[in-house]
Amino acid sequence: MISILGVIVAVTVSLVADDPGAARNAKLESDISTLNQMVALYVADGGNLGGLTTPQQVIDKLKKIRPHTDWKKHTGMASGRLVDVRLMARPTTRPDSDNNPRVVWDRAMQRFQLTTSSGTAVSEFYLDETLAGSNPGTEKRTNPFVSFNTDKKGWVWSPTATNTQPNYLNPRPYDPLADSGGFNPEEEQPPSGEPPTPDPGGDGGGPGGDGENPTLPTLSKLPRPVITPGGGTFAFAAFPASATISSNGALPAVSRLMYRVNGGAWTEYTGATLSLSPAMTLQAKNESTRPAEYADSSVNTQTYYRLTSGFSGTGDGTWGNAIGGTNLVTNIQNDGPDDSATFKHGNTKLDLGNGEYLDAGVENVLTFTPEDFDTVVPNVWFTLGELMMLNGTTFYNSEATGVTLSVNMTLTQPAINLTTHIDLGFTSTENTSDRLASADAVQLKNPTTDVNIIIDGVEYRLELSWETLDPGAGVVQGNNFLIFEGATAQARLRARFTSNH
Repeated sequence: MISILGVIVAVTVSLVADDPGAARNAKLESDISTLNQMVALYVADGGNLGGLTTPQQVIDKLKKIRPHTDWKKHTGMASGRLVDVRLMARPTTRPDSDNNPRVVWDRAMQRFQLTTSSGTAVSEFYLDETLAGSNPGTEKRTNPFVSFNTDKKGWVWSPTATNTQPNYLNPRPYDPLADSGGFNPEEEQPPSGEPPTPDPGGDGGGPGGDGENPTLPTLSKLPRPVITPGGGTFAFAAFPASATISSNGALPAVSRLMYRVNGGAWTEYTGATLSLSPAMTLQAKNESTRPAEYADSSVNTQTYYRLTSGFSGTGDGTWGNAIGGTNLVTNIQNDGPDDSATFKHGNTKLDLGNGEYLDAGVENVLTFTPEDFDTVVPNVWFTLGELMMLNGTTFYNSEATGVTLSVNMTLTQPAINLTTHIDLGFTSTENTSDRLASADAVQLKNPTTDVNIIIDGVEYRLELSWETLDPGAGVVQGNNFLIFEGATAQARLRARFTSNH
């Protein structure tokens, strides 16, 4: 028998020596088996591997220790470190020529797995001696199910906040969602003690399958947190001072409520009210502490905008950039009474020949008179100024077809100076018996002006419209103001600061 055993050992050693790939694969299987045990201990000890995507990230987590203040009552490894600080994973981008298996980190199952698929994976785990004196750092983990009772006499073990109802009769790990009745001798035996075997002919990535990865189980998704009040656009006096967040029923034993402000770092929510400021974005999510069982919730995002209390100021108009026919005649007076500005256009004289002219017409006249405005709230119309328009009679294609009214606005609230350019177009019609059809038109060509103001993250644009003050002489049709032939009509040039929120 001793001789036979010697032969068997010799053959085995010879086979291993002749097949270094087999020895490598055996080592790799042993390594991931040990690492998966360490992963289970780490999670049971309050660690969190959620969001990690590479084997090296997981290993670096296992190297960390608890803060020294936790060591006195910690029932597990005193420091919390579970692997050698020298341990490293060697990643490769593709399998070797013999298609030997490699290792990947399964995020859903929270364990290391062997794979023969393409892509980046670990070919071996090794010890890097240069890391022997390195310090991977500490991390604050959630409390384990029990800790040493350092505060009172009595029980050695003390239940923690995450395990307020420990079940001492049940040897299984504590599950807050399970029945807490303890061991039940009448419970029926499961139909089979063997784990289910994947279908080798399926397409889930098993042997013979079409996919590269195994089919992952569907995780229960944590509920989306609730932020109160919700975001939106608020009047200046109605802007909320603070907000609170609720987990919306997510159990504290399997999740933690996180929030962040303006895209900053995620922070655990402690229940305190959060101060709000204009244009602030507040986000919240329920983050799973059991990523093998529960998926993180969707993120609730709320942004809070505050409208300005109002706009105050005045305007000063000037005419310029007139365009028109080949015989265009203009007359501009920008320094009239009450800060008014007047634009006249068209030739009123008939050429009788031999150097004689007959003044038989009337100039077309537009006079703009600005008005002050005080504490005008956003999105509400106010009077920017009044426009007096005379529909005259002119000759020889001398009328203007367009002109620009530039209004220099001096705002005291907010304190800012700006200029808006209002482009007006003129349409002259033939005179007939139809009064409306014979009316000339003044068109607002840019009812949304070039004014752009940003206050507390809200953008305001200046919009314009007509309002007739003399219906018997002129009427409004959309962006057109129609002046009857030979009439003088007055219109109000209205404006409003519209917000984008």
